[in-house]
Amino acid sequence: MNHHDAEIADVVIVLNDQGQDSIDQAIGRCKACGLEVVDTNPDEGVIEGSIDAGKVHDLKSVPGVSYVRSVFTYTADYPEGDPRDQDGCGEGQCERDD
Repeated sequence: MNHHDAEIADVVIVLNDQGQDSIDQAIGRCKACGLEVVDTNPDEGVIEGSIDAGKVHDLKSVPGVSYVRSVFTYTADYPEGDPRDQDGCGEGQCERDD
């Protein structure tokens, strides 16, 4: 049995306006959409992070965002006890139906 807590997308976001104030505002708006920021490059106006794959489209409508690229998508199975665990079965912790 496959356990599937979330589908996560690693994304690169390119901003249309460079400048520290607009980058800080864009980061705040992206975080409000659910983005977990991993890295920023203010000189290039780029934000890197991870988000639920179903919310990537929401990032495209954030003011100040010019382009969103989903670089890598993967299935997350969080361990039992983790607040993100949806099925109560972390890796190797539930019986298999094989």
